[in-house]
Amino acid sequence: MPNIERILVVEDDPTLCETLQFNLELEGYQADVAYSAEDALKLPLHTYSLILLDVMMGQMSGFALARQLKQDPATAKIPIIFCTARDNEDDMVRGLNIGADDYIYKPYSLRNVLTRIKAVLRRTAATADQSTEQTPVNNTEPKPNKEVLRAYGVEIDTRMKRCLVDGKEVKLVKKGI
Repeated sequence: MPNIERILVVEDDPTLCETLQFNLELEGYQADVAYSAEDALKLPLHTYSLILLDVMMGQMSGFALARQLKQDPATAKIPIIFCTARDNEDDMVRGLNIGADDYIYKPYSLRNVLTRIKAVLRRTAATADQSTEQTPVNNTEPKPNKEVLRAYGVEIDTRMKRCLVDGKEVKLVKKGI
């Protein structure tokens, strides 16, 4: 049986929580909701594949919760997407600097949120696959190619001067210096 990805929605608007939960479940995810950061902290957060997080909630803000999650080794690698009405650049930069993987302004379309969730999960799965690859056991095995850089779905081959994004080649232009 395939592993179903679990998503936690942390949002103080019950209608929005129910809408997100319903649509995430239609997409095949297991979705849970928490109506505050404090409620979220009572859950086994390390079991989630991704967290959708509002910024402006009760006593503890989404920023504070994200900071706490990123400082805990058990939850540090869980991707976070902020979905918030805080739509200024400073807040977006703050959220991304805390460690969020994406930042979506309200009002948003469900299609946009679902597409971004898929993109973040795809990126984090690719990163996890790369980190679990076997390292050479002895000096007779080939060493990893330092000329190929990989991160977040982007692969750059500096020797071949080639770039792939999510497996698709991006044409690079030559620019004289």
